[in-house]
Amino acid sequence: MWGTLPEVFDRVTQDYADRTAIVDGDRRMTYREMRDQANRVANGLVAAGVVQGDRVGLLLPNCLEFLPTQHGIWKAGAVLVQMPGRASAATHRQNLEQTAATALIYHASFEAVAQEILAGAPGIKTVVRLGGTGQAVAEALDYDEHMGSQPTDPPQVRIDEHDEAYVLFTSGSTGEPKGVVNSHFTWAHYSITAGLEIGDIRFGEVFAHGAPMTHFTQIFAMPTFIRGGTNVMLPGLEVDGLLAAIEKEKVTATAVVPTIIYMLVDSPHRADYDISSLQTIVYAGSPIAPDRLKAALDVFGPIFIQTYAGTEPGYVSCLRKDDHRVDSPQAIGRLASAGRPIPYVKVCIQDEQDNVLPVGETGEICSRQLGQMLGYVDASRNAEALREGWVHTGDVGRLDEDGFLYLVDRKKDMVVSGGFNVFPRQVEDVLATHPAVAMSAVVGIPHEKWGEAVHAFVVLKDGAQVEDAELIALVKHELGGVAAPKTVERRTELPVNPAGKVDKKALRAPFWAGRDRQVG
Repeated sequence: MWGTLPEVFDRVTQDYADRTAIVDGDRRMTYREMRDQANRVANGLVAAGVVQGDRVGLLLPNCLEFLPTQHGIWKAGAVLVQMPGRASAATHRQNLEQTAATALIYHASFEAVAQEILAGAPGIKTVVRLGGTGQAVAEALDYDEHMGSQPTDPPQVRIDEHDEAYVLFTSGSTGEPKGVVNSHFTWAHYSITAGLEIGDIRFGEVFAHGAPMTHFTQIFAMPTFIRGGTNVMLPGLEVDGLLAAIEKEKVTATAVVPTIIYMLVDSPHRADYDISSLQTIVYAGSPIAPDRLKAALDVFGPIFIQTYAGTEPGYVSCLRKDDHRVDSPQAIGRLASAGRPIPYVKVCIQDEQDNVLPVGETGEICSRQLGQMLGYVDASRNAEALREGWVHTGDVGRLDEDGFLYLVDRKKDMVVSGGFNVFPRQVEDVLATHPAVAMSAVVGIPHEKWGEAVHAFVVLKDGAQVEDAELIALVKHELGGVAAPKTVERRTELPVNPAGKVDKKALRAPFWAGRDRQVG
């Protein structure tokens, strides 16, 4: 196996010592410099009192320091606690308390959030601030001063591959976030084996990270290092910024959510940039409606890879570049799939009694692999997702006769209207075929007669117009009257959760406020 994460890290920094490892605007760091910085961070944490097994929160934007700091935490024998930048202070505090974290490294751009976190987190004993010149949290160590004074040899900490390495959190789209524990072994398998396979990472890859590094794009950082490539840090997924970075750094690959692909396709400025270096776009978060994907293929060519993954199961499946074809009805139909299970991953569809269902039948997607979670921080909840070695994803789907996996919906997003099941993903895919619709989200809202009624939130393209009745009729024609929205609500944008997915919980909440049950 790969060994511990520091062992893999030290190997690649030795192999490619003088190559450029990380780019952040005008700042650059070689592999040798990255190794030295990671060792300084590790020694700085040990000097500050962090001991092996302590959990350390990391609240940084995409920046030059993110990856060496991440690996420095592991080199100290500590456990990294995920802190998505878009999460609230209350969520961060809850997650730090859930993991019993004792240290926090944060960026000055999160000063107000850090102040609020620490006001109610007495368990945090060590605080380090990166950047900023104003007033820091009381007794916070300055990152540059404290880490910069440390030796560049690694600390003498003995780490086992089965030690805890990383605690991540479920996105919370169907409930309160749960801490998910990974070891050096599971995270290495997850982020290296799967990342190389799914990202199609080649030697010298230049991978642009616009989505937060706490999101799925982080999985492609270590595979890029293993291939001697460069990770380009972007402050966010602003389309013009991404296009400019592709031109400037000759970016060859990136990872985005489907919304960004839509925006790239529709961008009036795309032709102003030379993006001929781009050879791979990985997308995740949700399947792209086939009509929209065909438009993207027309613009960019066959450079797309879709991945389906989850916090608990890790990467599950992949729709490769060769599968993104429009030369036959069968190929077009498979654009709606999440591809086939990747090597080393087993997938099956199970019913409510955990029985494996035949090919073609719809049920819960379950998977098993070496890269799946060890369990939840709260081990009493393990049985919710881990049974008989299978991770129960909470997603609804089916497998076809050729092994392609189709996502039907999130299991808990299902709308039950008049006793009939309606899967919002199917309704959203139909709405996406209308030329006026840019995005949509479908939820169930209370209805006196049917228990729940299908309600659609719709974002229109700039300048587009359409009557609600036309959208309702379109869904009725394609899926039948039960699935057709009873009401349509226009929005200029849709809320997203820290994982970058549309936050249906937030959309549903006002309709169900004050009720004991969140279903009809």
